[in-house]
Formats: sequence, structure tokens, C-alpha cells
Amino acid sequence: MNKEYLDIVSDILDNESFKKLSGEIHHHGSRIDHSIRVSYKTYKVCKRLGLDYISASRASLLHDYFFNEEFDSNSKLYKLTHHYERAIANASNLFSLNDMEKNIICSHMFPIGGKAPKYLESVIVDIIDDVSAIYEVLSCKYYFFKYSFLCLAVSFYIFR
Repeated sequence: MNKEYLDIVSDILDNESFKKLSGEIHHHGSRIDHSIRVSYKTYKVCKRLGLDYISASRASLLHDYFFNEEFDSNSKLYKLTHHYERAIANASNLFSLNDMEKNIICSHMFPIGGKAPKYLESVIVDIIDDVSAIYEVLSCKYYFFKYSFLCLAVSFYIFR
């Protein structure tokens, strides 16, 4: 990560509450690692496209700023479709967010949950988050072996 990116997000990364995300499991890794991955990729894409890379970097770092114990329900579907509500509340309690940052956080799960993106930066975060989540799940050894055997089995069935 470069110095400019770290200067943009250092107050978030240094926040004690935010650091607790390192103990939250997310896509077989930690939620903080996922958030940093999404944020840094967002920074690079938005900067290259001449967009508001500062707001996009900060909001994408906060897009999954929630803790599992904040949900009364153990429903994974409910958490999937509503966690943006906890993320925006948690982020707003600690940081001053502009309209774009709020929209990025609230729309990062669109169309599964959340609001529709209003900004190109919101769409970019949504896409980078999705791609990162798929990468993280499939890069886990368990899923790699599970799905590689499934692919072999399907291939064998189709081509026999």
C-alpha cells in the first residue's frame, strides 16, 4: 500500500473499535483484511479513472464495519441483506461521512440488499466487493478442494 492511500485512511485504521474487525470472521478470513482489500483496490481504480478516490477509499474501508453480535437473528440471509444498516450506523458514530460515502456503504450489496448506487464510485465498490468476496471464498483451501472435485465430477459427467 502506498503512502497516499495510508494517509487517506489512517484515522480509520488507527481507530480501536475498527481494529476489532480483525477478530470477525468474513469469507474465511478476517473482516478487516477483506475491508482493506476492497478499499485499496477501490483507491487504485477510482484514482486511475479520475473519480473521488478519497471518499471511495474511506467508505469502502467502512462498508462492512459491523460485528456479528449486533444481530439478534442468526439468519445468514438477514445479516447478508441488512448488515449495511449496522455498518452505516457504526461508521457514522465515529466518522463524519459525506453523501457519497453514505451511499457507498448503503449500496455495496445492491441489488441483494441496500439502496441503489447514486455514484459511479458506489458501483465500483459494489463490483470490487463482490469480486473480492468470490476470490476470498474460492482461495480458501477447503473450498478450492470442494469445488475442484465438483468441477471434475461435472466435467466427467458431461464429457463421458
